Order: sequence, then C-alpha cells, then structure tokens
Amino acid sequence: MFCKSFNYRFFSRIFFLHLIVILFQFNFIYTNPIDYFSYQSRTYFQDAGKGWDLLSTFGPIVNFNSGREKSNYLTTKMSLNIRKDSYSINGFSYFRFKKSFYGYFNPGISKNSKDLDQLCISNFNLINNYKDFSGFGFVNDWVILQVGRGVENWGAGNNVQLALSNNSSPYDYLLLGSDYGNLRVRYIHGFLERVDSSINRYITARGLEWTNKKSFVLGFSETVIYSGENRPMDISYFNPISSHLEIELNDRLNIIGNTNSNAVWQLHLDFLIKKRLRISANYLIDEFVFDPDIEIGKEHGRAFSLKFAYTPMLNKNKLLTFHSSIIYVGTPTFRHITGTNNFIQNGRPIGWNGGSDSYAYYTGVNYLRNNLLLSFLAGLSKSGSESVSKRSYDPYKDYLKGEFPSGKVKTKFYFETLATYMLKKNYSLTGLFYLSDGKNMFNLNLNIPIKT
Repeated sequence: MFCKSFNYRFFSRIFFLHLIVILFQFNFIYTNPIDYFSYQSRTYFQDAGKGWDLLSTFGPIVNFNSGREKSNYLTTKMSLNIRKDSYSINGFSYFRFKKSFYGYFNPGISKNSKDLDQLCISNFNLINNYKDFSGFGFVNDWVILQVGRGVENWGAGNNVQLALSNNSSPYDYLLLGSDYGNLRVRYIHGFLERVDSSINRYITARGLEWTNKKSFVLGFSETVIYSGENRPMDISYFNPISSHLEIELNDRLNIIGNTNSNAVWQLHLDFLIKKRLRISANYLIDEFVFDPDIEIGKEHGRAFSLKFAYTPMLNKNKLLTFHSSIIYVGTPTFRHITGTNNFIQNGRPIGWNGGSDSYAYYTGVNYLRNNLLLSFLAGLSKSGSESVSKRSYDPYKDYLKGEFPSGKVKTKFYFETLATYMLKKNYSLTGLFYLSDGKNMFNLNLNIPIKT
C-alpha cells in the first residue's frame, strides 16, 4: 500500500509540472540546468586530482552507479538571474523512477532573452547559456541511453574544448554510452537545424577513452557534420563503431558525392602529476597535408588546446589552484567546401566560442573554502576575418597558407571574476563581473530549491 501511494504522489507531481509547462509553453525560454556551486566545486576538485574515477573526456562527470540511488524521487530548483537591462526566472526539474529511468526539463521566463542568449563569456558561460535543455533516459552501472535536447562537451580539461562544447546552441540528439571499467565509449547522433528553407543539417560523433581512474585519461573521438537538400538522417552513421572515412570512401552515404559531410578527429589527454599538477591537452585534425610536394602551398586544418592547473593548497576545508591555458584554431579549420557542413549551430560555434582563425591565452586562480567559491580569470584573444563565428555558413576561401589570424584581426583583452556562496543547504548566490574593451557587465544569480 505504501509503495502504491508513493508512486501515485510521484506521478501526480510529474503530471502537474508537465501541465504547467504545456499551459505556459509560449512564454517560456530555457536555461542551463546546472547547480552552479556543485558543478564548479567538482571541476575545481578535478584540477586538484579528486574525483578522477569519474573524470571523462566525454563531458561532465557521469556516475554510472545510479543503481545505488533511491528508487523514486523528484527534485525541483528555481533560480533568479538579474542583469542591468534584463532578468530571468528559471526552473529545473529532475526525476528518477525505479532507479534507472530518469527525465529532466527546465522552463523559464525572461526579459531581453535574445541579448542573454547571444552573450558569450569564455570561462563562465554556465550562467549565460539560456537554452532549452530537456530529455529522458535509462542508466545503470554500465550503460546510459538518452534522448533529449542539449549540448555535448567533449575534450580534456575544463573550458578548453575544441569541437564540441557547452557554448553551443542546443540541438536534438540521441546519446549512447557504456562504461567497461577502464574503457569507456560514447556515441551521439542528432538533428541540428534546417537552413535556407530546404537544407537539413545533422551531427554525429563517436569516441572511446581509456582511464586508470587515478591519474591518466586518453581518448580519441570523431565528430561529423553532414547536410543536404531535404536530406534525411543518414542510416550509415547509425553504426556507433563505423568511421566517416570508411562510409565515405565506400560510397555508403545516402547522397551522391563526397562534399556533403565534414569530419574532424581529436586526441584527448588528461594527466595528473603527484596529485598537484594537471596537464590537459587536445589535438584536432580537420584536413591534413600529407604530401606538400603535391598539395603545393596548402596548410593543415588543425587546432589544439593545452592547459596546466597547479594546486599548491589542498586540504579538507581549502583549495587553491593556479591555471594557464592556450587555445589555437587554424584559419580553415571547422569550415568546409559546402558551408552548411561548417561546425556551426544556429549561428554559433558548436565548439570553442572563438570559432576558428583565432587563438587565446588564459591565466587564472580558483579558490574554494567551505561554502565559498572564488575565481579570477584574465585573457587575451586574437581573431581573424575567416573565423567560422563570422560568415557562419560560408565555405572556406582556400587551404593556402597565409597570415594567421587572417585579414582584419580583432584583439580582445578581458577580465572575469566569479563568486558563489552557499547561503544555506542547497541555496546559493552567484555573482559574475566581466570587463572587456572598456565594457563591463555584472550578473547576479540566486538558486533556490523547491521541496517536492
């Protein structure tokens, strides 16, 4: 009797929340469903060598041991975000049923949301990505299967992802992942958008990684953007262990020719030295010049990122980390001879927010003490006129060597500081100050749990 009564109340709550969303869906926008304090503190501890049993190059920490959680529950949170000329009220709900089934959605109400959605900050985008995230899935000790709308964040290190990052505009996709102990695999396939009234754009990615769960993670991934006029989803890419080259060279695409898809390949490395120094590296190849005597004057389409994080202070109550990083993305990288195959979603880069034809240097400090998080970041970036963040769906000009960054170069200096304070259990207040090129912005967020 107790079990039946509990399930009735549980599903009543879910039905009521979904009913609210349906009734007010025309007035809703969405925001990133992340508990700022919890997420930030876990990434800080990763840099300090903690939590490496769950550290993955395939995005945020994923705990496959979900079977240890209680059978049924529903959690709901609400946050208030205030800027000078805009505000938003956002919610996030997550439910678990019979340990392995789960779902999530996050409605919100906002003023001047377009301005907020276009805001792009290098390191603290968690506060400013007002997007629609929702989905449902199944997870147990070794597998996760999810269908929903959101973004993927693949790569070693924090905030140095290249091809797939949480800076992207959201998209609909299927996710499949498995954990075999030291070996993990991940696969996604989804629909990006329809452009020019008839061109369908899709994304698919697959990867594998090996980890000793203590100090070393090595991964390899392939990401593909494909498109075409009224093109349906390509069944050839449904195989999680297939490769783009094998499919294309064997003419197994659902469209004639080899100019309707664009693939990049990445190598990811995370290495921890003496539990104090974390080295994260990503190397990406888009196009590669194998024979310069034949491909005269051409350059590689490549990118790389490198980050060092050193933690001199770590104990039960305190953490202090100094970090520096560099990101380099070549001029033709992420562009294609067919512009709709560029690594762009809804006009924004799918990967690093600098796009391409650019590089950046970052240096900063992270500090954690009990219920207080502080972070300071300073940086310099240079971006050329061929960046994929500009003229997003145009094809590349050529692959000939030239100045880098190319054309008219924009130089940007900036400073960011972020503070998050836990007011009481599950209540948090986050403030962000951003200064760049004489312009500044202050952002305030209050995160409030709702008992359910």
